[in-house]
Amino acid sequence: MFERAGVVGGHSRAEVLDGVVYEPYGAHIFHTANPKVAAYVQRFGLVRPYEHCVLTEVHLHEDDDDADARLLSWPPQVAELRDLPLWPQIERELAARPRAPAAADFASYVTQLLGATLYRLFVEGYTIKQWGRHPSELSSVFAPTRVELRRDGDRRLFRDPWELFAPEGVNAVIERILEPVAVTLNASLGTKDLGALGVAHDAVVITAPLDDFCAVPGELEWRGIEMHSTSYPTETLDGTRTPAYVVNRPSLRVPHTRTVETKHATGQRVGRTVVSLEYPGSPARHYPVATVDGRNERRNEELKTEIRTVAPIPVAFCGRLANYQYINQDQAIAQGVACASALAGAVEAWGSR
Repeated sequence: MFERAGVVGGHSRAEVLDGVVYEPYGAHIFHTANPKVAAYVQRFGLVRPYEHCVLTEVHLHEDDDDADARLLSWPPQVAELRDLPLWPQIERELAARPRAPAAADFASYVTQLLGATLYRLFVEGYTIKQWGRHPSELSSVFAPTRVELRRDGDRRLFRDPWELFAPEGVNAVIERILEPVAVTLNASLGTKDLGALGVAHDAVVITAPLDDFCAVPGELEWRGIEMHSTSYPTETLDGTRTPAYVVNRPSLRVPHTRTVETKHATGQRVGRTVVSLEYPGSPARHYPVATVDGRNERRNEELKTEIRTVAPIPVAFCGRLANYQYINQDQAIAQGVACASALAGAVEAWGSR
C-alpha cells in the first residue's frame, strides 16, 4: 500500500488533544446492514455498539437570534414538529406533497419530500454552506439516503442493525487490518508511476482522486472541510459541552455547518472535552460534488479510461474519491471486497493473453 500522508487512516482518523480523543476530519460512525461487512470490521476490533442521534439548531424565523433557536432531531420527527407554532403551515404542506418525490435537482426533491417550510428550516442553509452552491444546482441522486421525515419516534440517524464506534478512534482498527501489508508512507503516486508499478506488481487499485492522480487539478469539482477544534475543561469526567455528538447549524448567519464533540460517542472519562466547528469550503478533496448535469461523474469515467490506456497491468478503482461517489464507510468496504475478487480474475485473464 502506498499512502500519501505520513500516517494511515485518511479522513477517518482520530487524534488526541489534551488527553481527549477527537476527530480532526469530522464525525465518522460506522453503520451497516451488510452482515459480511459487519463481521469483517468486528474481526479487527470495531465492536463497541453506539447509537448516533443528531440534533439541528432550527431558527423558526429569519430574524431569530441564537437564544430563540430550537433544538430538534435530525431527521425531522413529526411528534416534535407538532409542538412548533409553525405546525399548521407544515401540516398543510405535508398534506399537499406528491405521493413520491420526482425531481432531478436536490432542492425540488427535498421540497417535495418535506414541504417548503421544513426544507427552509433544516436543509436549505446547510446545503448552501456545505456545497458552496444553491441546492437547485445539485443532483437529487443522494437525497433518498440522506433526507427523510419520520413518524415512528426513532431518533437514530441510521437504522442499520450494526452501528459501531471505536472509543480510542478507528486508527487501531485500520492498523490491525494493515498488519500483514507492506505500507509506504509519504508516497505521492500518479500516472507517471504506472510503468514502475507494472514491473513490481500484478495489478493496482487506485483509491485517490483521479484529477490528483492524473495531475489535472480542476478537472473535477471537490468540496473540502476544515475542523477548528478547541479543548475545554469539564466539571465531571463524563462531562460534555454541547447537547449531542453532532449538532447541525443550517443558519446562514453562522459560517460553520455543525459542531462535533466526539466524547459523546467514545464515552471517555476524562476531565476535558474537545468541540470542533466544521467549516466547509477548504481546498481538500473530501466530497464529490454531484451536479444536476452529471459532468463531474462523466469526466471521472474519462479519467479512468485514460489511466487504463497507459497502465501496463490491470487497474481497479475503489472508494468515494476514485469512483467520485458519495458513499458511506460500509459501502466503501464492500467495494473493496468486490474489487479484490474482480481483480483476481482480471489478473488471471491478463496473464493468459
